[in-house]
Amino acid sequence: MRIQLISILFCTLYAATAFAQLGGSSTYSFLDMTSSARNAAMGGDQIAIKDGDLDMLYLNPSILDSSMSNYLATDFTNFYGGINYGYIGYARTFDKIGNMGFGVMYANYGDFTRADANGTIQGNFSANETLLHATYARGFGKFFSTGANLKLIYSQLADYNSFGMAVDLAATFHHPKSNFTVSLVARNLGSQLKPYVAGQYEPLPLSLDLGISHKLKYLPLRLSMTIVDLQQPNLAYRDPTNSPPDVDPLTGEVIEQKINIGDAIMRHFIFSTELTIARRIMLRAGYNYGRRQEFKVASRPGTVGLSWGIGIKVNRFVFSYSRAAYHQAGGTNQISIMTNLGPHIKGPKRTRKKKAKKETPTDG
Repeated sequence: MRIQLISILFCTLYAATAFAQLGGSSTYSFLDMTSSARNAAMGGDQIAIKDGDLDMLYLNPSILDSSMSNYLATDFTNFYGGINYGYIGYARTFDKIGNMGFGVMYANYGDFTRADANGTIQGNFSANETLLHATYARGFGKFFSTGANLKLIYSQLADYNSFGMAVDLAATFHHPKSNFTVSLVARNLGSQLKPYVAGQYEPLPLSLDLGISHKLKYLPLRLSMTIVDLQQPNLAYRDPTNSPPDVDPLTGEVIEQKINIGDAIMRHFIFSTELTIARRIMLRAGYNYGRRQEFKVASRPGTVGLSWGIGIKVNRFVFSYSRAAYHQAGGTNQISIMTNLGPHIKGPKRTRKKKAKKETPTDG
């Protein structure tokens, strides 16, 4: 019965995202921003990591369990163009309710100069967006769990504002002994309740992602992979204005562009690795092929698409830092802090037993 429930959920996730749109055709794009430094260091959108990290809850609600109870996570990102965004999350396990989480994400795009069609300065305006989410998760047996995020979205861009609602649905298989995890997540299933312009509703950035993670048994190394946007076979974007279709000079017919199958497949993949040293230091790295193809400069691709970071455990705190290269012009820096707000429980004091004196054997 439990297997059937998981199968039904998987089918529902896929059907709900079958008609999603990408490539700038959706609103509330800040929902796709990477919320934590650990995830940013690992290429972004790593959803199949279930090890008590509250920061992963934003991308995959089904990983929430009692080990995250009374944990608090805060994140801050210094993005391009003076854009700043951050996230704060909290989780709690209630006896009669179960595992619940709460979070707030904001994006501040800064101040802009307001001018009319003739270029006359009329002051300044600002732009910002905010997300509130509530999470509920439940386990099924030893290995399966499901979860959902309910999102309330508010966006204000100058004199225009919009309000929307969305849900994330997720399912996870996690085998603790083999440290193997598989997750399927459908994000941003919802709609604008109040559009920026009356009557002009825009779709949300839907995505269906599949993640796999495995931590090696005899080596403190985690290997992870995420296949993003399964609902969209071809993620390559062609600008119709700057890249008009090719036309045969003799017949005048439009020449169909050939799709590179290998490139189309690889744009869905994100790879990452994480090495733990002495249980206190985590070295992380990631490679996002799709990001590299979208943002690289052909003459100087550099390190676009690559990311790295470090995590350090100090008592009940975990500090994380990441740097990700989106463009040759530079990278982004992200900082995360996670802590346990519960009382610090000390283990029992160890008492050293006195060694018994050896008796000297006597002649009998």
